[in-house]
Amino acid sequence: MPIPTPERRIARLVLARHCRKHPPGATMPLVREQHQTLRDLIARHNARATARVQIKRLPGMEASSTNYSLAMVADHLARVNQGLARGVADLAAERPCELVADPALFKPSPDAEPTKALDDLDASERALDAALADLGAIDASTRTHEHPWFGPLPARMWACFPTFHNAVHLKQADLIALGLHPA
Repeated sequence: MPIPTPERRIARLVLARHCRKHPPGATMPLVREQHQTLRDLIARHNARATARVQIKRLPGMEASSTNYSLAMVADHLARVNQGLARGVADLAAERPCELVADPALFKPSPDAEPTKALDDLDASERALDAALADLGAIDASTRTHEHPWFGPLPARMWACFPTFHNAVHLKQADLIALGLHPA
């Protein structure tokens, strides 16, 4: 189930502001920082990183994503970032974008294991780095691609989308970590 329509409209504006503040050239340093934050959370919770924790739904997050483990968050981000890398590469090359931006296709494995999820996250980071290598082509691209919640987005917005998306799920990971150590 997608996020509510009014929330989608607000999120589109927030995404545009995010992309102005964090243009494509800033994506990889921020992605690395965000991924390291998640790696640190998983390391800190070690064996409990596979424990699912029910959290409240956060703005910009589907209700179906409220019962994840830290490993599932890493698995989800790896899947999404791989898809984003392919999509940005297509748009920058002025090719039709093959990315099927259907949230159901990027759901994490309920049995996600931290080691594999983090290895996949590392691979997704390398894929994003390669896709974002030619910032001139990204800026010059005239292609757009439909996002199911935000409508058609140009290559430039797809190129800054990883950090926007990661930020939502880092909030999710923080809540999961809090749930692993109830007060």
